[in-house]
Amino acid sequence: MTDDQEIGARLKLARQAAGFRSAKAAAESLGVAYPTYAQHENGTRGIVREAELYARRYKVSLDWLMRGRGAGPAGSSANDNDEDVDAPITSAVPNASFPPVYQQFPSTRRIPLFGQTEAGPNGKFIMNGALVADVFCPPGLENVPDAYAVRVYGTSMEPRYKAGETVWLNPQLPVRAGDDVVVQLKPSFDGDEMASYIKEFRSRSSKVLRLWQHNPEEGEPKELVFDNDDVFSVHKVVHHATL
Repeated sequence: MTDDQEIGARLKLARQAAGFRSAKAAAESLGVAYPTYAQHENGTRGIVREAELYARRYKVSLDWLMRGRGAGPAGSSANDNDEDVDAPITSAVPNASFPPVYQQFPSTRRIPLFGQTEAGPNGKFIMNGALVADVFCPPGLENVPDAYAVRVYGTSMEPRYKAGETVWLNPQLPVRAGDDVVVQLKPSFDGDEMASYIKEFRSRSSKVLRLWQHNPEEGEPKELVFDNDDVFSVHKVVHHATL
């Protein structure tokens, strides 16, 4: 077994002990692309930038994760090698209690929630840049300096998102088909504000950007197509919640 495979085996144990039954669920919670996370667990890709994030989120020492020394997950050893990531977990530390014990996110960082104004059809809104509030920082965004949050406008993305929900963005992550994104378009004239949309990313070529909305108003299309030259930014949604 290579060093990367041994690290991957320990990462899998730590993930299971933390209560995540699948690698996909863990990747979504951590804000890491699932293919990248899966490669980390199967040992085909070395862990460099994400090692500290994994160790902190899974409450194991970095030395244990990378070298097998130090504090690992309770009740686990690096020699355990269950194949089925969706099988019932017998060694996981219970993550519920009665009566419930409420815990804060471990990070003390706050994320800016930017204001917006209603704008028009297809769920279009104007993100005006005004700071409305500082909201909690979900796991995976602790070390992303330009992370931000906005509220969902309109019902065009129901049932995935409802109006008034908050979504958190990681501008540093690449996007792929099926990801939810916030897209900003360049203003048509100097002094105009940039139109914004929260949609599902379908594809982007040198000519056009294609987005998808699940619940358009009557007469509006499900697919939106914009000239690529008109696109200012495409940022990935990594977390959402009702505040």
